[in-house]
Amino acid sequence: MTSTLRSERSQIHFFAYLVGTGIHLASWRHPGALPGASIDFAHQVELVRAAEAAKFDAVFLGDSLAIDETSNPGILNRFDPVGLVTALGAVTSRIGLIATSSTSYDEPFNFARAALTADHISGGRMGWNIVTTRDLTNSTAANFSAPEHLDHSFRYRRAEEFVEVVRGLWNSWDPDAFLHDQASGRFFDATKLHRLDHRGEFFQVAGPLNIAPSAQHSPLLAQAGSSVPGQRLGARYANAIFASHRGIPEAVAFRESVRKQAAAFGRNPDEVFIYQAISPVVAETDAEAWDQVRELDRLIGEDQVLEFLQEYFGASIDFSKLGETATVEQAGIAALPSPRSDFRSSREQIRGREHEVTLKDLYSILTGDKRNDDFVGSADKVARSLERWHSAGAADGFNLMFSLLPGDLDRFTAGVVPLLQERGLARTEYTGTTLKSHLGLV
Repeated sequence: MTSTLRSERSQIHFFAYLVGTGIHLASWRHPGALPGASIDFAHQVELVRAAEAAKFDAVFLGDSLAIDETSNPGILNRFDPVGLVTALGAVTSRIGLIATSSTSYDEPFNFARAALTADHISGGRMGWNIVTTRDLTNSTAANFSAPEHLDHSFRYRRAEEFVEVVRGLWNSWDPDAFLHDQASGRFFDATKLHRLDHRGEFFQVAGPLNIAPSAQHSPLLAQAGSSVPGQRLGARYANAIFASHRGIPEAVAFRESVRKQAAAFGRNPDEVFIYQAISPVVAETDAEAWDQVRELDRLIGEDQVLEFLQEYFGASIDFSKLGETATVEQAGIAALPSPRSDFRSSREQIRGREHEVTLKDLYSILTGDKRNDDFVGSADKVARSLERWHSAGAADGFNLMFSLLPGDLDRFTAGVVPLLQERGLARTEYTGTTLKSHLGLV
């Protein structure tokens, strides 16, 4: 495994984040968009096959368990991610399929079974993005008969136990437990069946799970969390960790910190891959790429921006007296004494730029856009930026959160990927058949 890991780390890894018509809030209004993309299975298949043709590690599907009138149009009407990757596993052959599922609002046995089912159907290509669920609309708990959303630290304690239980259930059977010996009548070897009998703070699960290990044994674990408990969860369990940093120094520091934490848990830090989230925009020239950016931004309405921010930050600021061109500094947002916990992960993108980041820019940041000047421009510029970040140790790979789908995906795979392949920085063929093999983990 060590030599395989070394080989994989010499190249840049890619996940493609798929959400409706793109991560940009106004992408559905673009002339080239399919507004109903989130529940168009044929369209989803086309996107995944495009990423597979470019030899990406995986596609990644996020999730939310509550919506309101200010939610991203791409999540208002969409498939359940575990159900979707199960279906996609049957119509693709090599690319990994990562689905988000919450440890706060699911049960370990149900999830372990559904995820391993998807892993079998795909031939060992399923991944689990572990989340504890941020309650952006203050209504998630209400969808699950709960009086209030779980406290941050409480959620992460539950998450660690949840993951332990799921992993224990995935180990219910030895790989060679099923004999299928028709002559002797022995369907399985009972000595290779393992009960879990877990008794913990949050869960009491007897097991065993009624499904055997997959071709990669069990789904790859992925996680995104910038808080101290979030980093601990990722360092302890995940092989793919999603991060979001605007500059190389901050990204390098984060990656080194997570690797040290993984080593402290007795893990090989080379088995942990950090994927920086970016929203690349590729065109023939840098100027044309920025024209594409501005074209999308013009589709965002001012009322949409101000209504979202008012609900997000509450009565501490009266956004009705401000316009979308007002800056974060002018609005006094950076000076708020107790900003929302999920705002903290976005502060890095605006730190030092409060005087120039507008409320419209902030709206895009808070709703998921990961635009970075390094990755907006010609294919050569974007390829060079990716190489620079990778060689500096800022990222093992990138989670590509395209602003506009399928346009940005198509332009990236047609322009940037061939340049990286020519330089030996991106694979030209898959060498394995499972998601874990794409990272050199099996």
